[in-house]
Amino acid sequence: GSPEAAAVRDYILTELSLRGLDVDIQRGAGLYQRNAFVFAGKTENIVARMKGFGSGRAVLLACHYDSVRTGPGASDDGHGVGVLLETARALNAGATLKNDIIFLFDVEETGMTGADAFARSHPWRKDVDVVLNFEARGTRGPDFMFQTSDGNGALIREFAAPAPSPVANSLTYEIYKRLPNDTDMSVFKRYGYAGLDFGFIDNVLAYHTGMDDAQHLDPATVQHTGSYALSLARRFGDANLQALRQREGNAVYFSAGGYFYHYTVLLAGAFTL
Repeated sequence: GSPEAAAVRDYILTELSLRGLDVDIQRGAGLYQRNAFVFAGKTENIVARMKGFGSGRAVLLACHYDSVRTGPGASDDGHGVGVLLETARALNAGATLKNDIIFLFDVEETGMTGADAFARSHPWRKDVDVVLNFEARGTRGPDFMFQTSDGNGALIREFAAPAPSPVANSLTYEIYKRLPNDTDMSVFKRYGYAGLDFGFIDNVLAYHTGMDDAQHLDPATVQHTGSYALSLARRFGDANLQALRQREGNAVYFSAGGYFYHYTVLLAGAFTL
């Protein structure tokens, strides 16, 4: 609601228009509850759509463009805004994908209200099958894929195929489920979307402080995030998204020695017998 937020909003709108995307501003309200805490408020989401040649099913790439009052938010989540804009530019310059790509720049620091507003009421919400969400809790380090939707076997197989230098561990997902933390992916999961959640955590002391600025944000980290966004947008952009929404067993997965390993929970059980 600040003049600064309006300036960021207008910048994003201009950049998306230059890329020739179908752009919409969603003004409304969102609501999110976790245990005894309830967050509600006005939202002003920026939503853009890149049309594919298929049936209109869509992949959603999400970030938030607001920051806390205590810091400029270069990492949380300015890097996500930059990554999505650059991904849109790169996709627009390449071959048309089968599936539509929807870019969501929402309001998150007020309590995931922007993600709720989109998933609750935006007309394009019914077209989305897979969500890729980009967050940060630090200013540098590798970007972890730290959370997925349940029944993630097919998602992990698709993630493993194109992602350059994937960093992920299924143990972090199990730990995260037990922590009192949320991202926009928490909202999307409640609405039944399949998805992957990304974030980096090194230099966590800068989180939500004045040190979350451009000087502390590591360009190599932003590049790692961008490699995820572009490669996975292309992968899911040509995938059978309906098949990915079919729940199957969760996968066991981890990165080690420059490789990404993944296998089914049933196979993991066989290893322990």
